Amino acid sequence: MSLPVLFEFEALPVRVMTEEDGEHWFCAKDVCEVLGYNNTSQTVEDHCREAGVSKRYTSSGGQRRELAFINEGNLYRLIIKSRKEEAKRFESWVCDEVLPALRKAGSYQTGNRSAEAARIANHRLRLSLGKELFHTRDPELRNLIHQQLADVSDALGLPTPDIDSIGRSAPKAPDVLKAFWEALAFLDGKGVDYNHAKAPDVLAVNLPELTRLLAQHGHSLIFDTPLRHALWQSQNPRCLRKNHPVDSRIAGKSIRCWLFEWPRIF
Repeated sequence: MSLPVLFEFEALPVRVMTEEDGEHWFCAKDVCEVLGYNNTSQTVEDHCREAGVSKRYTSSGGQRRELAFINEGNLYRLIIKSRKEEAKRFESWVCDEVLPALRKAGSYQTGNRSAEAARIANHRLRLSLGKELFHTRDPELRNLIHQQLADVSDALGLPTPDIDSIGRSAPKAPDVLKAFWEALAFLDGKGVDYNHAKAPDVLAVNLPELTRLLAQHGHSLIFDTPLRHALWQSQNPRCLRKNHPVDSRIAGKSIRCWLFEWPRIF
């Protein structure tokens, strides 16, 4: 088989490989995502004939990955059994555009977009994903972007950069929260009153005010997205509400605060 060529069906990637005899093979994972199948391996096992399934090993993130490719016969079987409305459009796209063009010219074309133009576009997509990964700190989102980067890199026959070499994840929630509680302990040590709650078992803090109070006493803490997310997910103490109006015992008026169960139990 040749290296996979990456095509797009309604913004979803579909990798196609062509053997020397001209037979075309479609990436089973891509086809299943288009057609709404959740488990690629099980779908291939249940609905595809074994003779029409080919395994190919690719390198991704320094690891060896196995991808299944299916022939046209198995492609049609998955289309027929799909319950998604997109299946009919996908069938038309494959049967009326992609396959006839591949058989006639040996490459897929849409207007002036040749296989070479598609390859250039994939290089741009690879660069765009790399930039997005660099600026993303959420660990789960970074993994998703890196997987897309791996798919595009595989289609281009290029190595996939290691995820840790492009940007970095945000600190884990416990580490971020530790800095927050240490900042409050710092204010406690300075005798600063920051708890707006009247109830003794609730902590109510206004984040902009905390930033100002900490700065006044020479302590810096940035309430960025990872910290805010960690605060909202906090279980010990448990976060009750965020940006909730509180009748402040300090200001004597309504103040928007983050509310936590109190006292802390560690």
